[in-house]
Amino acid sequence: MVQEQQITTEAYGERCEYNKKTLNRIRRIKGQLSALERLIEADEGSCEDRVIRARTVEKGMTSLITHLVDCYVENTVQHQMQTDPEQAVKDLQKILKLMNN
Repeated sequence: MVQEQQITTEAYGERCEYNKKTLNRIRRIKGQLSALERLIEADEGSCEDRVIRARTVEKGMTSLITHLVDCYVENTVQHQMQTDPEQAVKDLQKILKLMNN
C-alpha cells in the first residue's frame, strides 16, 4: 500500500510537470497567434512575414501535439502495457490515427 501510494504520488508529480510544460507551450502558441493577429489588424508586414508567423504557430501546434502524445505514452501506455497490453495497443492506435488525419 505504501509503495503503491509512493508510485501514485510520483506519477502525480510527473503529470503536474507535464501539465506545466503543456500550458507553457499553449501560452507560447497563443502569444505567437496574437502577434500574427496584431500584425494583420495593423495592416503591417509583408505576406511573407505573415506566412512565416503563421508557420511558427503551425510548428508550435505540431510540437504541442507531439508533447501530448509523449505524455500519454509515458503516463498511460507505459503503465497500461503492464495491466492490459491489448487495450494499450488499441488506444495508442487511436491516437496515431488522430495524428494522421
